[in-house]
Amino acid sequence: MASPTTPTHGKLGALYALRPNGFSGIGLNDLTWGVGSTAADLTKYEVVIDGVGTGAGAVDEFKWRVNGGAWTEHVDITGAAQTLADGQAITFTATTGHTAADQWIIGNLKDEATTVNGSTAQITDATARLLNPSAPPTFTPTNAVQLLSVNYTNGSATFSAAPGVTTVTGNNGFIPTAALRKAAYLLDWSLNLTLDMADMTAMGDAWKSALPGQANGSGSAGAYFVASETLLNCLQESIAAGDKYSLLQLFNYDPDQDQTGDHINAWATFTSFALGAAINAVVKETVNFQVQGEVSFTANV
Repeated sequence: MASPTTPTHGKLGALYALRPNGFSGIGLNDLTWGVGSTAADLTKYEVVIDGVGTGAGAVDEFKWRVNGGAWTEHVDITGAAQTLADGQAITFTATTGHTAADQWIIGNLKDEATTVNGSTAQITDATARLLNPSAPPTFTPTNAVQLLSVNYTNGSATFSAAPGVTTVTGNNGFIPTAALRKAAYLLDWSLNLTLDMADMTAMGDAWKSALPGQANGSGSAGAYFVASETLLNCLQESIAAGDKYSLLQLFNYDPDQDQTGDHINAWATFTSFALGAAINAVVKETVNFQVQGEVSFTANV
């Protein structure tokens, strides 16, 4: 049976949609990322439409950069695979019909260093700790240990014992902040975390022992406010591409009211939502969500 903790309650939560291929914008989302980067280190690629019908033959154009460096601008869209750098390729389905300033972002991990503390290894680079639950990266320890769990909200993995030097690799393995789209705010949220327990006896034990099992979490909100594009568009897009998760930041202490206070981070799927709400609408109905994987806590700054 489940052994619930005391539920956590808060006032405000932010909902970020993980849109396919790290897309942000209002236009045509037809870019796909091809072969991952062969660079020896972390790489973040950004692609932005910087010309509509201005290329050769009136095709649209894009610019791109890696790790926040200089832009390579006004590249004609060909409709075929186009290589950016270190083997990272992109393909646009259409050569026209895009909207200026629409962008796509991907984060790749390659032998990324971690900081080991006991049996836990966490990605050292704080900007690469939000892992992609739809494309999980691989933690590789040097010691012969068993991987027990991965926390996709803070970039850490827990092993059965000290893992030794541990690296992380995965194309599209982490989510750059700019790849998330804030789609709504949750009002009056509640979160309940549980740990399934099972009875265990061994070798004729006179007393039963409790064996911890799978941790779970679920929650709800009493209302929500639609902040950007309609939730229907964002969530339908994500589901169609297999990216069914949303990132929740659930605030329980934010004295400055600037969304930098104490909050819980969680990847979640929604089990109920009125998707047709308009932008800037406050919807007074209960929405329910299921936490996927482990949660993490960020203190007030």
